[in-house]
Amino acid sequence: TQTQTQLNQTNSSQTTGLAYYCGGISSYTLWQTFSSDGITMIINTASCNFNSTPLYFTSMAGTSDHWSLIGYTAIYRPSSNVFTVYARSTYYPNGTFLLIESQTFQWNVNWFGLSH
Repeated sequence: TQTQTQLNQTNSSQTTGLAYYCGGISSYTLWQTFSSDGITMIINTASCNFNSTPLYFTSMAGTSDHWSLIGYTAIYRPSSNVFTVYARSTYYPNGTFLLIESQTFQWNVNWFGLSH
């Protein structure tokens, strides 16, 4: 493994071994109210059979207004079979209303995991 740090950025490259990746779409029906102004989703990745905790990446899809969401790319409590995301909106300040909109506009989470 080679690691290089430059301008507050760390780049790593693996010189041996093969990468394993897996992804999916987690349904908008999995969103739950988290706080007075946010929602959360626990994403199950067990079907990927990761041998270790991968790097997870997310994006948001939907029929409307998902442009207003922030925070969903921050990954919490990652493991080999699950991770959690949270979302807030710059447009909808109320968590209960945000949950309703997540269902109305079908805000699915696209996710991707990368492991060695």
